[in-house]
Amino acid sequence: MRLGKKTKIILLMIIALTSVACALFVDVKKPVDLLWDKTGKKTDRLIIFFPGLYDTAEKFKDEAFFSLARKAGIIADMVSANVNIFHLAKEMMIERIEKDVFVQAKNSGYKNIWLVGVSLGGLNSLLFNIKYEKDICGVVTLAPYVANTPLIEDLRDAKEVKNWKPDSDESKLALEKRLQFLWVWLKEKSSKNKLNNLYLGYGKQDRYIDAIKLFENILDKNHIVSVEGGHTWATGQKIWKKQLSSMLETGLLQPCN
Repeated sequence: MRLGKKTKIILLMIIALTSVACALFVDVKKPVDLLWDKTGKKTDRLIIFFPGLYDTAEKFKDEAFFSLARKAGIIADMVSANVNIFHLAKEMMIERIEKDVFVQAKNSGYKNIWLVGVSLGGLNSLLFNIKYEKDICGVVTLAPYVANTPLIEDLRDAKEVKNWKPDSDESKLALEKRLQFLWVWLKEKSSKNKLNNLYLGYGKQDRYIDAIKLFENILDKNHIVSVEGGHTWATGQKIWKKQLSSMLETGLLQPCN
């Protein structure tokens, strides 16, 4: 099933209106606010957290992601950035993380860098990893948004990702193009068994479960955890705890350099 012309026009109008609103409220060219949780000791380990569509950097602190990592014995600096729907509308989300966090982190001596993304932040963390995969130890995704309905149908029709072929529709919306770009990369890497630094956690009743299951099928089974729950922060906490509890066995958040 493809988006009809009328549907695409409506979506484009929504994005255009959102972009106008963004211009009024947020200057996406300015550095974003960062929320740090540092060890207080010199370390070359850094975890960068990517928030969801309507979330803020503070959610990772408020929802105990930082404190749970500390209790689990994580000795790394942690940072989340206040990227949000405004940056998404202007296609500046990844660029802001790059300019405001990643490049500076590399220049400051961080060598063991992990990405953790929630929901849409899961997609952005995966896309960021594609750009800088040689500099990143791994990516932890929680309830990631990795495919929309047309892409899900195409992947299902292909039976296996190795049989899937991206279409050449140039009228795709920006988000659709990013999703297809991701799966082109996933297809290539999975054919070479080179997805062993990706981790997935999800709730069994998540609203994105159809897409998540397709993603799950190409990952290392030891890198996947599931819990009861939907697309909520409460479920995210349960996932995070479960991931942290087995990190020494799975390699999650461990140094790679």
